[in-house]
Amino acid sequence: MAEALVCDLCEKLGIKERDPKALPGLTLAYIGDSVFEIVVRSTLVESGLNHVSDLNRIATRMVSAKAQAAFAKTIEDSLEDDERDAYRRGKNANSTSIPKSASRVEYHTATGFEALIGYLFLEGKKERIFEICEPLLKEAIAKKKS
Repeated sequence: MAEALVCDLCEKLGIKERDPKALPGLTLAYIGDSVFEIVVRSTLVESGLNHVSDLNRIATRMVSAKAQAAFAKTIEDSLEDDERDAYRRGKNANSTSIPKSASRVEYHTATGFEALIGYLFLEGKKERIFEICEPLLKEAIAKKKS
């Protein structure tokens, strides 16, 4: 369900019209944040969780800067060169506000993760988004359910 949704979004938005390599890291992170949120929420619903309070609680934890930074650390070594560049641009972006719930390092790492997801989305590499996210999400869901 989540993959089909992202697929439809890619087609409807005409994502090939802009070159993601030319976009600033924070712009990639901006779109990546939304895409990751959709992937997380769709995956949670697919996992069989039905109570909105449970869905919201788990989703909020999974899209937090701390969780995204942890996700990013587990995938850093498996990134392709272009993906690593998008991740680095997001991670090194100069953002002025850091949430109280995360350290500066966690926030910048999470921004890099979001930039990576945004880059992949704008490149039309939806399969790669799920290749990266699915194991992380399954593990997080398994922990939350137990």
